[in-house]
Amino acid sequence: MALEEKIHQFMVEQGKKLALAESCTGGSLAARLVALAGSSDYFLGSLVTYSNQLKRELLGVSAETLRVHGAVSREAAHEMLIGLLKRTDSDYGIAVTGVAGPSGGTKEKPVGTVWIAVGSPGVKPQVKEHHFSGDRQAIIAASGQASLEDLTCFLGWEE
Repeated sequence: MALEEKIHQFMVEQGKKLALAESCTGGSLAARLVALAGSSDYFLGSLVTYSNQLKRELLGVSAETLRVHGAVSREAAHEMLIGLLKRTDSDYGIAVTGVAGPSGGTKEKPVGTVWIAVGSPGVKPQVKEHHFSGDRQAIIAASGQASLEDLTCFLGWEE
């Protein structure tokens, strides 16, 4: 069973809601979830905040965080998640931001650098840095898979 199917089953059985804040995945993570019939029973939606402007306006990421740490950082992913949880009625949230390439990377944040934050209201979030390789599509796909894996880790599932 694919991870999205396990998550789907868990969310429906437990009566929980999930929302996403996507940057580098551009909505592809949401597409994986809505591909399953009945996902509307738990999936609230995804805010695709590709620009820093929308990260600020829709998710409340501070301009200071973006200036000092950048959009691809632990701090930005964390603030994206907190903003998502505040603005939705979700029980769980995933925020993902990264450099999918082929351009945009730096020595400090090379192409393939991705930060994923997973959490639940009132619970300390889990924020992880990942490094993926391959072309843009491979990095986007790996980011989506890691997001689901990080959620299962947050839920305490053994894989």
